[in-house]
Amino acid sequence: MLNGFYRRIKPLEILTEEEVDVIHWGSLEVLERTGLNFFHERALKLFAENGCDVDFETNRVRMPSSLVEECIRKAPSSFNVKARDPKSDLRIGGNRLYYLSGAAMRIVDLDTWEARPATMKELDEACVVLDALDSVHMIADTAPYTDIAGVPAVMTNLVDTVSHVKNTAKITMSSGSHGSEIFNVRIAKTIDADMLAFIGVSAPLTYQRDSCDAAFTQAEAAFPFYVIGSDMMGGTGPATIAGSLVTTNAEILAGLVLLQLVRPGTGIVAGDYTMPLNMRTGEPCFDDLASSLHTVAFNQVMRRYGIPTFANCPGMSCSKKIDVQSGYERGMTSLAAALSGANIIVLHGSVYGEYTFHPAQAVLDDDIASWVGHFIEGMEVNDETLAIDLIEEVGPIPGSYLNKAHTRKWWKTQQFMPKVAERSSYPEWVKMGKTAALDYARQRSEEILRTHKPLPLPEDQDKRIDEIVKEAEDHYRRAGLL
Repeated sequence: MLNGFYRRIKPLEILTEEEVDVIHWGSLEVLERTGLNFFHERALKLFAENGCDVDFETNRVRMPSSLVEECIRKAPSSFNVKARDPKSDLRIGGNRLYYLSGAAMRIVDLDTWEARPATMKELDEACVVLDALDSVHMIADTAPYTDIAGVPAVMTNLVDTVSHVKNTAKITMSSGSHGSEIFNVRIAKTIDADMLAFIGVSAPLTYQRDSCDAAFTQAEAAFPFYVIGSDMMGGTGPATIAGSLVTTNAEILAGLVLLQLVRPGTGIVAGDYTMPLNMRTGEPCFDDLASSLHTVAFNQVMRRYGIPTFANCPGMSCSKKIDVQSGYERGMTSLAAALSGANIIVLHGSVYGEYTFHPAQAVLDDDIASWVGHFIEGMEVNDETLAIDLIEEVGPIPGSYLNKAHTRKWWKTQQFMPKVAERSSYPEWVKMGKTAALDYARQRSEEILRTHKPLPLPEDQDKRIDEIVKEAEDHYRRAGLL
């Protein structure tokens, strides 16, 4: 099992207990009075059978508070996710922090910063790099790329999944689009592994048919779930952080209720992907301060419920380049999410929003994730680390700690050693050609592709997965989508 990072410090809280209560009660009021749209006949019938007020003509579902709170209690506070290699299994919940790779449509050129569709080779190579990075514990569903040269749009989700299972033994995610979840379930059974299933809300307050189809299929396959709320503050949700907390929470709780009705005890991670709408441009404000405040408060509310959380915003910078802005946005939002108790953080590889991705960015993010992870693990305070006797031995100047056994033992655990940061002296830096962190990241990415060999699939599993892809192609061809 992958250990991830273990939080040894008290989670950051910005709400009072009374404010958490008010957000909870407000969410229940929205669920009971306003309700949500579910464009799915089977879901509507299931809600009606369990005491909800269902309008089958408008697809509106209003949920009694008692049912919502009962379903919250049924959701486990932690759960296991099984990988094809037991060394990559995860235990999600509690004080454990894992990182998930980012996702994007296209690959970005590091010289021109222009975006283009990725090739299949680049898709596979990106997965190999992610497999090699110690701080990547999971691979996202539509990652690294959803715009792949020569691959029809209806097949990209499945092609991503196949690239994941063939190029990494780490946990992957499964999303549903045009029934792709059916083939993901078959792949998971082939490799004897779980996938973390994804269902998303269409803000405001709506679950579309594809999401509901995916919920039923994957819950019945015993997959755990990532349920994400992605309100745009001022656009598809209230402009206030408190108001958007209410709508996001209501949307996620509605998905939780559906999943617990389909299969009681289904493991759920509540995902926060709420951000402000830039009122000047109409574009999303990725990695905004409001997003971080929302995530911190969201984590606090979900901790009250005992539900693990997923922070999606840290990997979504507004910068179009790998630059200072990208670094501070990613670093600060990742730290806020980790300090406030997130169990999973999306980070590695996405450059601008969910539009561009590059493996070199993932290598840089490995340093950010490791820095943040070690920070929340805190520090050791005991007789040996206090070093009182050593301080007495060394004394004032000209005493030195450099030649002491204590220094040789402890310096590597007490200092964080980034893998691609530029830390040479100024003369050395000039002599080496004035290289920067991005230069080192590109070099490390290339070295990984030369030397790293992911755990291969057994031959029979590899063959069966190819057959599943062929079955999917035939299915979509008959449906007129290919």
